[in-house]
Amino acid sequence: MDRKILLSVVPFLMWSHSANSAAFDTCPYTAFLMQDSQTNVYGVNLLTGAYQTLQTDIGQTGNLNAAGYNEADNFIYAFNTTQKKVVQVGNDFKATTLAVTGLPDSPFYVGDVANNTYYLYRSGLYTIPLDEGSPNFLQASKIEGSDGSMKLTDFAFHPEDGNIYAVDNKQGHLYRINPTDGSKVILGNTGVTGTFGAAYFEASGNFYFSRNQDGIIFTVDISDPSNINTAATQFAAGPKSGLNDGVRCASAPVAIESIDLGDAPDSYQTSVDNNGARHDLSNSTLFLGGVAPDSESIPGSSDDATGVDDEDGVILTTLQGGESALASITASGAGFLNAWIDWNKDGDFADNNEQIFSGQVLSAGTNTLVINVPGSVTAGETWARFRFSSTEELPAFGGAPDGEVEDYAVTLEDALFSTASYGPFTAAFEDSWPREGDYDLNDVVMRYRVEVKSDQADNAKQIKISGTLQALGADYQNGFGIHLPSLARNVADEGNIVFLVNGQPVSRSPLEAGQGNVVLIISENLTADTQSTCRFHRTKETCQEAERFSFSVTVPLEDGVNTGSLPNAPFDPFIFAVDGFSHGEGTSLGRGLEIHLDDFEPTQLGNASLELMGDYDDRSDSGIGSLYRTENGLPWGFILTENWAHPEEQVDMLLAYPRFFDYCTKGDHVDWFTQGKRVSQHLYGIE
Repeated sequence: MDRKILLSVVPFLMWSHSANSAAFDTCPYTAFLMQDSQTNVYGVNLLTGAYQTLQTDIGQTGNLNAAGYNEADNFIYAFNTTQKKVVQVGNDFKATTLAVTGLPDSPFYVGDVANNTYYLYRSGLYTIPLDEGSPNFLQASKIEGSDGSMKLTDFAFHPEDGNIYAVDNKQGHLYRINPTDGSKVILGNTGVTGTFGAAYFEASGNFYFSRNQDGIIFTVDISDPSNINTAATQFAAGPKSGLNDGVRCASAPVAIESIDLGDAPDSYQTSVDNNGARHDLSNSTLFLGGVAPDSESIPGSSDDATGVDDEDGVILTTLQGGESALASITASGAGFLNAWIDWNKDGDFADNNEQIFSGQVLSAGTNTLVINVPGSVTAGETWARFRFSSTEELPAFGGAPDGEVEDYAVTLEDALFSTASYGPFTAAFEDSWPREGDYDLNDVVMRYRVEVKSDQADNAKQIKISGTLQALGADYQNGFGIHLPSLARNVADEGNIVFLVNGQPVSRSPLEAGQGNVVLIISENLTADTQSTCRFHRTKETCQEAERFSFSVTVPLEDGVNTGSLPNAPFDPFIFAVDGFSHGEGTSLGRGLEIHLDDFEPTQLGNASLELMGDYDDRSDSGIGSLYRTENGLPWGFILTENWAHPEEQVDMLLAYPRFFDYCTKGDHVDWFTQGKRVSQHLYGIE
């Protein structure tokens, strides 16, 4: 659930509509940003960093800097760095040059206004009285003895204590500057450095300053000037800036208006008072899910109670220790995702490994991402936070100019299961069946491992199969699957299957429909998935390639499956014809043609294979359990519990491994694949 706040506050801008740059009607809460060599004026919401253009024509040529708001007359005063003149800016943001005298010929100053006096700083502090009744009206004078060593790009007056505050760009020191004598005190270090071109105060005494390079708005609480923690807090993601200056009426509060909040417990920084994650909704078209975030009129209310439940953007598979999970994330448009899970359940997202996505690009629609769950997690309830915005990098807290935050209560499952590992296995196939073909047994060569996890009661919890394609020497188009005989399809928790190809999530479920048992389709077309640049993938020495196809499929099982009822690894790997492609004269097109290991039956969808058994070179006899064998007993597919070197393209298996025939027909030479019994010159990758 999100909570949104829309308070009735001072309007974004309130000014007189009279001509000739009238004063503002009242002290506006907006922070103004003057920027660019030819100044444009923007309004910035300090709470979220959202901004809008207010004026692109200030009425004169030049860059305005050193701006300050004068609460005595409700005008802004600034310095035109191009014309080297002091100007007055009214409610329409048009600048009028003032006849100020006494300023040195300098192109740059830092400035603010207090007590109807304009203060400028450059190698010392200057004052310019703005009271028309003053005998020194608009006459600049330097405060003799004022500190001229500070490296500043903006400063601001505190609304209560009458002092100036600023952050040194190079060192990050927080200064308190006495406007009477221009002396400074270093209060401590903020912990941040950069060019801080805009500084602001608000009524409660919070000091805000933004960094030009990345637009981040920081804050230091100076509500009690006698007790200041100078460490700066990242507050919001504002606009990047240059040739800029900030100005604000310090007596105005920061308004809370049209924002989207999360709803995790406040230890996760959820509320505004706790600098919680918040997104500006005023001009945002970015959100998660199919329902845009709504704004409630009652602070702190739940949108489930007063609006619509808009937490519909994220679906997670099981979060189990040491395993991969999938996050299906729906976005309204292109943007960036930052997300966290509190793995150790300590009530925050501050630990090093808890940010699961950082600046992850999302496209409009459904995006599937992989979450690697640490093996150290323990079972229990915790929280996840997902932030989507046009801003690339966001922390788990603070403001964002657009987008949405969604918080979810999630369940962790620990890794306290026993793991049985099997393999590696190498499955190799000749795809000419029911013809013998060139019998090189390298048309599909897949190497894979199996892991079975079970609990202390010997209940199987999941099966994980992962592997890599070693060779694809086929002229035909083949898919690859693994059948788990006797394991009913309905015991697989399909919604939580994690299926990865080349490390990336696959949107389709690998669990094949129409089967009574678990049948996992790893590739629907290995040729398309491999996209080899060679005619044959890894079967010719003249065209060598790195492995191009790997997979991992994790299948959680429903409760009540005893490990003793599982089929034995390596299960039943098989290849099948791809729909629409020929698999030889006299054979049917498509999925129904399956080629299995010797003596394994086709799956329920392998009807074409049943019809072809006994044709051409096949001499299958189901009566004696002899399937997928030639007349002399050679198989079209076999499996080996070893890493295996396959024959080169169009090299007969019996030339490469002469003892393979004896092994298949007599059971002799069980070590037929070892170095002393192979012919290396006929093998791929072996000299």
